[in-house]
This record gives sequence, C-alpha cells and structure tokens, in this order.
Amino acid sequence: MNAALDREIGDLRIWLSVETDADKRAEVSTLLARRLRRFGMFRTARDVLEAADRSHPRVARALGLEWFRAGAVAEGLTLYDQGRWKLAEMDRIRRNHPVAFWKGEDLAGKRLLVWGEQGIGDQMMQARGLAALTAKADVSVEIDPRLIALLQPLLPAVTFYPLLEVASEGLAQQKFDYQTSMLSSWRFLDAPYDNPHCLSPDTGMSTRYRIAWKRLPHARNVGISWHSAAPETGAERSVGLRSLRPLARGAANFHSLQYGTRDMRQASEDFGAPLLTDAGLNTRADIAGLAAQIAALDLVITIDNATAHLAGSLGVPCWVLLPKASDWRWGTGAATTPLYPSVRLFRARDREQWATALWPLFDAFNGWLNR
Repeated sequence: MNAALDREIGDLRIWLSVETDADKRAEVSTLLARRLRRFGMFRTARDVLEAADRSHPRVARALGLEWFRAGAVAEGLTLYDQGRWKLAEMDRIRRNHPVAFWKGEDLAGKRLLVWGEQGIGDQMMQARGLAALTAKADVSVEIDPRLIALLQPLLPAVTFYPLLEVASEGLAQQKFDYQTSMLSSWRFLDAPYDNPHCLSPDTGMSTRYRIAWKRLPHARNVGISWHSAAPETGAERSVGLRSLRPLARGAANFHSLQYGTRDMRQASEDFGAPLLTDAGLNTRADIAGLAAQIAALDLVITIDNATAHLAGSLGVPCWVLLPKASDWRWGTGAATTPLYPSVRLFRARDREQWATALWPLFDAFNGWLNR
C-alpha cells in the first residue's frame, strides 16, 4: 500500500472504532472494505465485513459478494439478495412484475419467469442456469434482446421476451407462479457453474469468417479487446494498446473486438500491427454477429468486459487481463475460473501497473504461437 492509502485506511478504522450510529458504521465498514479490495486485499476486506452487522442491507450486500468470491456461491448470493433488494438504488434493476419471488419452492407444474439483470456481460454469465431451470418448470425469460438469437437454439422449450424498461405487451399478458432474476436463481441450483457454454453462434456466419480469413498472411487469428467505458471501474480495467505491442510481433492476424466507433488506423499504429475489423458489423448492436466472429477465432485476448463473457460462454480460448482490484466473480488469485473452462486469467499484482500481468501473457502467447 502507498502512504496515502495507509493513512486513509487507518482513519477509517479509527472512525469505525468510535462510531455508534448503525447506518454510519455500515457505511464506514463497506467503504473500508472497498478501499482494501482496490488493493487486492480481499481476505482483509472480507474480515472487515464479517465483523460488521450483517443485518444491515449494505453490509449484507457487500459480504455476500465476498463470500461468492471465496467460492461460497449459494450462501453468498443468499446474503447478497437479503441485502440488495432492501436498497433503494436497486429499484432500477429489480423488475416490477406482480408475481411472487421464487424462494426455492418445488416448481413441478409451475410457470417461472426469469429475468436478466445488470449489463449484457452479466447476463451472458448468468444464463448458464437456464437449462437447469427448464428441467424444473415451464420457463419464460426476459433478457437483453441481443442475446435471444444466441440462447434460443439451445433452449427451444423457453419462451423469450426482450428485456425493456416496460415489460413487452406479450409478456404483460402472461400469468406466472413465480419470478426470479437469473443470478438469484443460482441460489437454488445444485451446480450453478454447470453449462458454461450456454450461447450458440451462427455456424454459417462463423464458417464464412474462417473462409475469408484464409486469404490473410497468417494461419492464426486472434481477437483483441482493450477498453471498457464502465463509469466506475472501466478506467481501472482498461489497458493501453501501446502496452500490448509485444503481441504484434507474433505471427498472427489480429482482429479488433472493441465496442464503439474508433479510429482503427490510429489504433493499429498504437498496437504496432494492423487491427482488422468487419466494416459491416456493429459490435455493440449485433452481438450475434460478434459471437460468430469470436467463434471463428483461435484465441481472444481481452480485459474484463463483455467480450470475456461472450468468448467464455462460447467455449472459445480466451485470456483475460485483470487488475489487482478484480471483480468478485473472478475469485482471488487463481489463473483459472470455474465460470469458464476456456478462460485463463492474467492478474496484475500491483495497482495501476499492468506489467505483472502482461509479461506472463506475452510469454504464454509466444509459447502458444510456437505450439
């Protein structure tokens, strides 16, 4: 830790030792844990929350995610739900359907409405549980409309509805026995990590990509994604293209998987090799098209963003660069994750310094090329 952080953490501990108001103690405890997590001190952060009053919604929410990080999925999500749904700011996520929430009751002969929550990458990760739910109930799913074409081929018994600000007219006319968010449903699944490859690409489109790429200089095709625009954590998760230049010396064709309109000529200069794009593919709007492209690649190298979840859900080999303050879903220190067998994690060991993650990745890439 640096001196400024050391002082801040010390001040927070002192404040916590003298504060008596329950709401303020919860605020200080969660703030202290957040500061510790930013420096990768996950166990210490969890200890702070364990010592706090877990009946407070903010503490329960934060501690639940730390239990998930440590591998206690059902217990962590149960505590997470107990806390988060009591917080006003979660109203923007919670769907307002007039249906009882599923709490693990027997679903035989019942109709269950399952809705996606948070970003599209989160929904890709959460969707693996849908197959297990279809064995228990008549399932309908409200999800980001960009994912429906990727889920429907593998889940023909499910009725899909687009996740909109106001429920679609077709969904509003339906009657259900229970509802749940996709993530909350993991609490009641015997094996929530099962079925990681839960998205189905357009094989015809993937084949067309492979045929077109045969005209390129190299046999291997690698996808690259380096930037996140997430308001709170995007900057910390993003890596500069110049930092990835050692990859460009490898005998591979590199394809940009980056969302948004970018100056690809400048990006290619920064990277040190041409970054190829499909001019007809809008990678933000056409997730099915992006999935087909990723399914045709030999390897994806990305930061922690939706691309990592898309590649992992398709079973494509994917290397993910993680900052020291990595997200709860990625655990604490392992190079692999039970979320996606095809994903390998490269973790930074110093805050705001990527070298400790990049040099092992560059060595691995050279080994991969020489196989």
